[in-house]
Amino acid sequence: MINIRILRLIALPVMFVIAIDVLAANSQNLPQLGDATSGIISLEKEHEIGQDFLRSLRAQAPTLDDPILQDYLEHLIYHLASYSQLRDRRLDVVLIDSPVINAFAAPGGIVGINHGLFSYGETEHEVSAILAHELAHLSQRHFARGVEAGKKNSVISLAGLLASIVLMTTVGGDAGMAVLNTTQGIVQSKHLSHSRAREEEADRVGIDTLVEAGMDPRAMAYMFERLERANRYSDDRIPEFLRTHPVTKSRISDAYNQTRKYAKKTWPLNLNYQLMRTRVTALTTRSPRESILRFKAGLKEQDVVIKDANQYGLVLSLIKNSEIDEATRFLRPLLTKYSDSILFRIAEADIHSQAQRYDQALEILEASLAINIGNYPLTMAYAETLISANRPNDAEDLLLALSTERKNDEHLWYLLAEAYGLANDIPGVHQARAEFFVLNGNFDQAIKQLGYALPLVRGNFQQNAKIKTRIEEIWKLQSKHP
Repeated sequence: MINIRILRLIALPVMFVIAIDVLAANSQNLPQLGDATSGIISLEKEHEIGQDFLRSLRAQAPTLDDPILQDYLEHLIYHLASYSQLRDRRLDVVLIDSPVINAFAAPGGIVGINHGLFSYGETEHEVSAILAHELAHLSQRHFARGVEAGKKNSVISLAGLLASIVLMTTVGGDAGMAVLNTTQGIVQSKHLSHSRAREEEADRVGIDTLVEAGMDPRAMAYMFERLERANRYSDDRIPEFLRTHPVTKSRISDAYNQTRKYAKKTWPLNLNYQLMRTRVTALTTRSPRESILRFKAGLKEQDVVIKDANQYGLVLSLIKNSEIDEATRFLRPLLTKYSDSILFRIAEADIHSQAQRYDQALEILEASLAINIGNYPLTMAYAETLISANRPNDAEDLLLALSTERKNDEHLWYLLAEAYGLANDIPGVHQARAEFFVLNGNFDQAIKQLGYALPLVRGNFQQNAKIKTRIEEIWKLQSKHP
């Protein structure tokens, strides 16, 4: 089957050119917003803009397609959103495959997180503080208010955000920041006070969200302090989050002042978050041997949560390095201690899959799914194992059912196309690829894929009608964003 990276290259629009005048043009597929008499844009329009931005982002920026991390972030952000001032809670969470320390929010509920944020956020509260801050930008509708204040400038700003994210993750942080700083310079030269005021407002509203969600309200100040200290003596390596969200002494003081009325308390470390931190390290470190040594050293930690998280990271790194017996040895105590853990059961199944013991792997995942019905990471792991076990038809049924709940999951559509291909269901391959291309904003390729499928289903009236209807839907979507 075609590789997902190749699919993304096919989906990559010509709009990768990043000159500022091009960024402001319609070739970005980012709609022009209103005019002098249009007033503040609607929530529905913001959502439409956000989906356009998301399609462009998927096509151009590398994402970390890991169902476990994705599921964790979605649950965390949805939890925070439920205690926020956000009215429209249609959220799309994107995990960017970049060690650069950054997070961002785009109109219409798009929240992006670089995996590098996990390396700086020592606790779930600290990462939640950054996410609450980004949700506050959305709930206070800072983009729409920017449109009202700056009219067309906000279109340039949104295009500049996209270009900077792409360059940070593909070329380098400095190049990305050069573009972002240029576009921000255009936008903020007349509206700098508005920008600062919105950052301060996002801090205040974000802290309120933390309080309502039962999390440490001082976590935002702690995170800002850590980021500020990290680059105090290295101006050439300022984290991108600080360049786009400048942290001053007064801003840190304001964050502390807002929390004075809340009693200090000791917050225990969250095991699940610490497991995510080590998972990110294990998945993104190029050399498994390097991460194996790192996690073995972490087994000496006195804190039980940190020690167990390092042991999980060690298991993942050993699996990655094909050291199956060693991985089993270090996983066994974790399975005994946390018998209901989905993460450890998936790791156990991965060990059996790598040893081509697919029956055992499937049995483990089936047992976990019986307890955790519909769990996303378990379902995806089960589908991948079915494909490896040469049971693509079963994987196909499973993924097709999941796609009704997760229509915006490009990794799911990629895996479904693979299952269809192995099952020799060629019309299904084209249909799944079409959905992948739609999510990446390449409507022409999506229509072509469905066009390839039509002659193959001539004798099936229902399938024929379904494909034709979908082509019309994509045409309508394309007509809105030529």
